[in-house]
Amino acid sequence: MNAGANHSMGEPLPDSPGPEAIRTHAPAPARAAKFRAAWLAPLVLIAAWAVPGLGHALLRRWARALGFFIAAGGLAIVGYLMRGQVFGPHAHESFGTLGFVADASSGVFYFFAHFFETAGPDISRASGNYATRFVAAAGLVNLIGVIDAVELVLGRRG
Repeated sequence: MNAGANHSMGEPLPDSPGPEAIRTHAPAPARAAKFRAAWLAPLVLIAAWAVPGLGHALLRRWARALGFFIAAGGLAIVGYLMRGQVFGPHAHESFGTLGFVADASSGVFYFFAHFFETAGPDISRASGNYATRFVAAAGLVNLIGVIDAVELVLGRRG
């Protein structure tokens, strides 16, 4: 039988805690975790953008770190070797600006473009056009990794 079935609406149940037992502040471990997340989140964000997978490596998520590094790095390097176009920061049209944001999101691989692309882009062939998309996809994969790492730090994902 229900323990509260014989009580009126205004009376507390006999085994329920009184108002003195209700905490008004978060327990100490929860506060420490929030403090840790507050200073660690910007560090993980910058590290995850700079080197794909580094944010996960700082969190000791080795499989995810390796996965994001291989995915973003592989797409970027293949795109550069196929002579895809890498957009610069001073684009004169909206597509160029979006291309720059996607390319620069690949972190350190964006700065490696000049080492791999010594002859410049070749978008006159289909492979060069696909390569441009590979470079942009590398940046987008890294953005997903950045968001995932920050979500892990903030405790929104497991």
